[in-house]
Parts: sequence; structure tokens; C-alpha cells
Amino acid sequence: MEYLDPLQVETLQQFITITSWPENDIEGAIQMLTVCQWNVELALTRYFDEGPLRPNPNGPPPRPPTPPPIIAPRLPTPTPRTIAPRPSFVTSAITSIILFPLSVVSKLAHSAYYIFAMLFPFLPRLTGLYPANLGAARSQRRSINPRDTAARFIRDFEEEVGKSDVLTFFEGGYTQALDQAKRELRFLIVLLQSDEHDDTTKFNKEVLADPDVAKFIKEHDIILWGGNVRESEAYQVANALSCTRYPFLGVIAHTPASTSHPSAMSIHARLQGYMSASSLLANLNTAISRHEPTLGRIRAERSEQEAAREIRAAQDSAYEASLAADRERERVREEQERIERERAEEQEYIEQEKRDLETRREAYKKWRAAQIKSQMVEFVGAPPPGVKVARISIRLTSGDRIVTRFLADKQSIEDVYGFVECYDLLHPPAESLTPHLLAESTTSAASASPAEKPENYTHTYKFNLVSPMPRFVLPVDSNKLICDEKTLWPNGSLIVEEVEESDGDGEVEH
Repeated sequence: MEYLDPLQVETLQQFITITSWPENDIEGAIQMLTVCQWNVELALTRYFDEGPLRPNPNGPPPRPPTPPPIIAPRLPTPTPRTIAPRPSFVTSAITSIILFPLSVVSKLAHSAYYIFAMLFPFLPRLTGLYPANLGAARSQRRSINPRDTAARFIRDFEEEVGKSDVLTFFEGGYTQALDQAKRELRFLIVLLQSDEHDDTTKFNKEVLADPDVAKFIKEHDIILWGGNVRESEAYQVANALSCTRYPFLGVIAHTPASTSHPSAMSIHARLQGYMSASSLLANLNTAISRHEPTLGRIRAERSEQEAAREIRAAQDSAYEASLAADRERERVREEQERIERERAEEQEYIEQEKRDLETRREAYKKWRAAQIKSQMVEFVGAPPPGVKVARISIRLTSGDRIVTRFLADKQSIEDVYGFVECYDLLHPPAESLTPHLLAESTTSAASASPAEKPENYTHTYKFNLVSPMPRFVLPVDSNKLICDEKTLWPNGSLIVEEVEESDGDGEVEH
């Protein structure tokens, strides 16, 4: 048993306790449970229907403790049948003549043993043969489902008594009734009957059909299980309970005081043979009254344990609920902190993008201002011959008006926008400077300029240049020369109008 886990050991102990398996054949019980995949209910059902998987006839029979524990019946191992050839008439006649004296001797021996067993009740206990069961063994029916067997017994009983619902029998097998009585700490009355006894019908009609008997069983909440010994299960129960006469009633209850079986079910009263209803009730009342305090104490202990278990479960549930609430509050707090942190990070990212964009914008204006400044050359009087000069008057948003001249055939409309954009950095005199594109001056000025054009940046102007008469918004076009725009050539007047700012006042080139 060293190789079994604790659950298998507990299952093995339960199986041995119910079946009273021989102690010298533990391996047989392990083999039975292994075949049934350690399902104790399946193993018990197979054991009651087919007997042990590997019988051990040489092992000593188990000895029940005092009070004796209830042992489940064991079915004999079925022997396979072989179909022999049918003998001839002459052979059958000769066989009958030879076996007739043996049959007579067997019947005489059986009758004599029956008489001696009645005179000396201890004799069946010594031999293990009970005359009351010998006839039942010959008339056993084929083993069927315990629930169907119980239903058939209840139906036969009600038909014989002529009343229905006289007694409430347990609708299941003996093992199930025993297990329920043990689990619910209730008394179990086992009723065993044999059709070969004349007192069976009389006992059913006069005693069991008595209203006082039914009332007693109902008031004491007793589980009543009945069976006919012609059935396989009831026959095995009769042998296990050592029945000598029928009808038989056994009072079984939980017995925790047993040392060999701490949770065994023991029989506390055996009522055999016919008796009156009053005598039956007196015997049942004596047996139940004697053991009722013990069951009451166990019920109280179980109730206290169950109450303590429910209190612990309620406390654990409340504790788990409190932990769940704390975890939920912590989760909500962390979620809020996460959302606020993400919002702050997003806002910081937006502000940083704005600062970066403004920094690039200022860098672009410095670069553009340096570019425009490098294109401006002073001259006095009229422009040189062959140079187209456009005189443009620009009214700023501040209300100031500036007049400057552009090289109409060299500069584009975008240069006019750039001049207005960088005017705060240039501050040119109104008529003293004229933009003029000279290659030599541009090269030297660009090389000397410290400003550089920012990378991945496209400048967007925050204003429009509008020609008032007629109103016309001058588009930002770096490809269109000033001389090609009739509103600017040779003279023009523009008004600076601010446009509504948006987040996309600058773009990053990718």
C-alpha cells in the first residue's frame, strides 16, 4: 500500500469497511478498485452483482467487531456454463436410477440439518450454513439493477397488502440506503422476507400494514429498505446479517465508538420471525431509544461543525469581497493615474511640438531674412537701365504703411510674402534700400551668413496679402514673377490681413 496516494488509501479503507474484505487479501481489493478506476460506487455495485474479482477461499472469514459492523453482501463468482450434448433416453433413465438414492439421502440430510438447526441455534453460526437461506439460494433470480429490484419489491408488497403508500421504502440498493443512513445519521431498518415462509403474508398484512408501525417509522425519520431473499442482493444481505428466520428486521445505525472501523455502521437489534405489531414497536423503540442519544450527540457535533464551517466560509467570503473591493479601488486609482499621466504626457508632447515648431519657424525667419538682406543693394535715383522695378505699397497689420521696390523680373510673389514675414528683422528704410539680385553679392553674403534653413520644415504664412481694388487675395507662389501679376506691376498696393491660427501652421516634411 506504500505506492497508493492518500485519496486511494481512503477509498480502499471505505471499500474494505463496507464489504468486510479479508485482511489477508488486500491486493484483491486494490485490483477490484483498479479495474473500476478507483470509483468506489462502481466497485461496490460490481462486487454485489458479480462477487470479488479474485476470490480467496483459503483466507479466514472476517470477524465482526462488537457491536458488529454491517458488512455488504458478497456474490459468489459465477461459473461459465457449457452446453453439453443431450443424452439419450436410455442414458437418462440409467442416470436417474443411479441418482435417485443420492437425491433421497440429500433431502433427508437437509431435513435433519434443518431440525438440528432449529433445536440448536448456535449450529448455523459454527457451520456458516443457514437453513433459512438454502431454499432461497436455489430460487435466486438473475441479478438486475438495485433500483429496479427495490421497485419490484415495493410493487409486490403493495399488491400483497392491498394498500399503497402504507410504508415508504427506500427506492434503491442496500449499499445506497446504508450510505445515506451513515451520511445523514439516521436509523436504517432492513426488512428481509422469503416467499417460502408461511408467516410472510400474515406479517405484511397484520404487522407492517399497521398504521402505528408506519407512524413510528415516519416520526423517527427511519430509512426502510426491504428485499426478498430470492433476489441476489437481498440473499447476500441475509448472509451478511446472519439471518436464521424470516421475516427479519435489523436496526442499523452509525457507531463511531468502534475502534477497528471509526465510522462503521453497526446492527443494534435483530428481530426474527413473526411477532405482533405491539411487540415489534416495543423492540424497535427499545433499540432506537438506546442509541438515539449517541446519534443526537453526533448530529449536534456535526451541526456545530457545519455552523463553524459556514461562519468561516462567510468570513472568508467577506474577506475575499473586501480584498476584491480594495483591489478594484486600487485598480480604479491606478487607471485614473494612468489616464492623467497619459493626458499630461500628451499635453507635454503637444506643447513640446509647438515649441519645436516655433523654434523652427524663428530659425526659418532668420534664414529667410538673411537671404532677403543679401539681395538688397543701395542705389540713389533711378534704377539701372534694363532693370524692371515694381513699386509696391504695403499696409501692415499695425497700421503702418511701407513702400518698397522689388525686381519685377527676378523676384516672385513668394518673395513679397517673405519680405513682409521678416520685416521685423530687416527694418529697412522706406526708400533707401532696393532689392537687387547680383550673383557675386548673393554668394558672398550666403557664405558669410551664420543662419541655416531648418531641415524637414515647410513654412506657412499666417497672413494674406490682399489687393483692395478690386479685392483679390494674392496667392503664395514662388514660380510666378512680380511682373506677371498685373495688380503689382508696375505699381501695386497691398494690405496685410491676418488669418485665423490653427495647429497646422507649420508642417514637418517626411
